[in-house]
Amino acid sequence: MTSGRSRDRAEAEKLFKQIITDEITNPYVFINTLVSLCAYLIEELEMSNNSEIFSELEPLLTKLLNYAEKAHSFMYTCLTKGFQAKLALIQMNFGESKRLYTEAQRIAEKHGFQELAKTFSLGHDRLLEQLKVWEEFKKNNAPMSERIQLASFDRLITHMKGISVSEGPEILNEEPILLLIMDDSGVTYFNHPFVRNWDHSDLFSSFMSALNTFSDEIFSKSIDRIRIGENTILINPVEPFLAFYVIKGQSYSALQKLSRFTKAIRDNSEIWQALHKSVKTSEMLELDKPPLLKTVINEIFT
Repeated sequence: MTSGRSRDRAEAEKLFKQIITDEITNPYVFINTLVSLCAYLIEELEMSNNSEIFSELEPLLTKLLNYAEKAHSFMYTCLTKGFQAKLALIQMNFGESKRLYTEAQRIAEKHGFQELAKTFSLGHDRLLEQLKVWEEFKKNNAPMSERIQLASFDRLITHMKGISVSEGPEILNEEPILLLIMDDSGVTYFNHPFVRNWDHSDLFSSFMSALNTFSDEIFSKSIDRIRIGENTILINPVEPFLAFYVIKGQSYSALQKLSRFTKAIRDNSEIWQALHKSVKTSEMLELDKPPLLKTVINEIFT
């Protein structure tokens, strides 16, 4: 970076910081100023790999989140959580990163920011796919430059600056493997494999092991997916039950289907009553018992 650009950046940061220090009364101007300063600092972090920037950036993102929530600026609320997820990842806090990705995606979907929701979902998938790499980074205390490069801020920076994204992230359909309904004690009330003549006993054992390992996070609703080998387990509550959808591939479209499924079984009195009856009788539901269950699954998943 040239000395002229360095001076311009320094002057811009000085101005932004002064405005933030003054805490002007217009919340939208204040939020936009915070956004611009955070974007500058993130770009500075990418260029310098200087970990000291974290000490400036983290409180600013916290302040931005607080003001965005107060002003009901949902786009900046979810964007800020997305950036916090990236920073948590770079600092090797994987659980916090996954939680923030889940929260960011849920907010984006609730308020109609579908391209952002896709970006967060793909980022979350990427984290799970690369978790072994990140764990090696943590074990070997990898350089900041390698962590920042792997985390990649590019698409979020574009969104944060309000630059039009000509092409959204590519979303591919998943390969469905297994659909389950359980309660929070691990009792299964419905179990439907999508793969014919396939022995899923090993996967199911792995699934139950993962359920025990991640039980606190799953039942606190703080995560919406976990990964076992090449498979991803998606989670959606339909209290007092939890629905699980095991897939290969991307999670975004699959999560939409699982959400539709949980809504359908709650809204359909025949299925909902049958499910509660199975709790009392300990008899699992079958694909065609009740008959409407098969219809719902075919409409959503096939």
